Amino acid sequence: MLIWYVCSSRSICARKDWENSRSTQRAYEAYTGTADLYVPFIEKGVSLLKGGGIFSYIVAHKWLRADYGKALRQWLKRRCVEEIIDFGDLPVFKSATTYPCIIRIAKKPRETDMLAVNMDTLDFTDLTAHVAEHRFAIPVEHLDDSAWTLSRPEERALLHKIREKGVPLGQYVGGKIFYGIKTGLNKAFVIDAETRDRLIAQDPKSAELIKPFLAGRDIKRYVPPKADKFLVLIPNGWTNARYTAKSDKWNSFADEYPALAAHLEPFSVAAQKRYDKGQYWWELRACEYYAEFEKPNILFPDISLRGNFVLDMDRHYAVNTIYLLPSGDMFLLGLLNSLLLTFFYKANYATFRGGYLRFFEQYLSELPIANVAVGAGQSEARHDKMLALVQRMLGLHKGVQAAKTDHERGVFERQIAATDEEIDRLVYELYGLTDEEIAIVDEATQKSAPEGKKR
Repeated sequence: MLIWYVCSSRSICARKDWENSRSTQRAYEAYTGTADLYVPFIEKGVSLLKGGGIFSYIVAHKWLRADYGKALRQWLKRRCVEEIIDFGDLPVFKSATTYPCIIRIAKKPRETDMLAVNMDTLDFTDLTAHVAEHRFAIPVEHLDDSAWTLSRPEERALLHKIREKGVPLGQYVGGKIFYGIKTGLNKAFVIDAETRDRLIAQDPKSAELIKPFLAGRDIKRYVPPKADKFLVLIPNGWTNARYTAKSDKWNSFADEYPALAAHLEPFSVAAQKRYDKGQYWWELRACEYYAEFEKPNILFPDISLRGNFVLDMDRHYAVNTIYLLPSGDMFLLGLLNSLLLTFFYKANYATFRGGYLRFFEQYLSELPIANVAVGAGQSEARHDKMLALVQRMLGLHKGVQAAKTDHERGVFERQIAATDEEIDRLVYELYGLTDEEIAIVDEATQKSAPEGKKR
């Protein structure tokens, strides 16, 4: 008996009587209220099989790593999953971005191994033959409930080794991974340089509440960020703290900051409608870490082709599509920008169309940061060497920005490429990689890099 399904989440979601219902959660062991509705379809399909029957399903691969897929992963580990074919971000369906995989489940006792293949091309004439040539076995006991990583044995061993050599980033930074600011009304609170200059010209005191503000496009690996936008920063609670004895808070604010009040007043109706405003419509939403933006930070965008981290020493505020680590640690900066940690992140977490990575906090916090004991001989020497290389890298990027000719710029860019390779070699040493393991990293990162982005 063979049951074959092609899942369309949109059509399933039309079944409103199923969506997030308590009865569905009670009826299906693999389903949670946050899961896509293909999850109970998998469980139902397998339950309909006779002994020896096969259930095969084309479905989005999010369940392999998403939190909502944990119950499904646990349920599947007790079944006989024969094969998973993961197409990653390949454009299987040209009219839609789907990230599909094919899962095949048999109604028979669970086997020791599961077969898997990561498709890296659609250039084949026979899918069955291509899969048979490229698939590999994964011991079921090696599948972690927190996420399923479909890796070859040698790559799986390398990922385990990298993880064992470090401490999770979340632990390294004391749990402090923050995202940027949500204004709820950018057209009022985010201004350009011309508007900033005009407001300060009208009233110099306006400068107290105007801060440089970065967008995701302003973040470029190792390049000192420079803002061309600015944030009108009036935090939640600021008004009451400043005008304690005043009954008319708006007029008190307008008297002290007339130019800013004149700028904000036309947006009052829209600002009042924000669900996440502060105590007053001219305030931003509550945020416990505004002060962190006034310190050195490592910043990075939530979408990038690889590790894309910068050191911000100039107290920029940032949009919510930028994350920040409250640290000026150049050793950490070098590690995060290394090819090895990009490899680790890509191998463990989903890649999106075009080879892009999404740097979600829950995944980023698991990145293993080499545990270098300062004062421990060779370990300390490598730590100091990393600091010197990163300092050189930062200086070279400043040189590119200041270059006046293409030739001068080219000289700096060649030095940047050479320094980048030195950092990568040092990182391999820090994690104790062999030549064979380095080759695995190089092959995986070259294969997954979009054309024009390979190095």
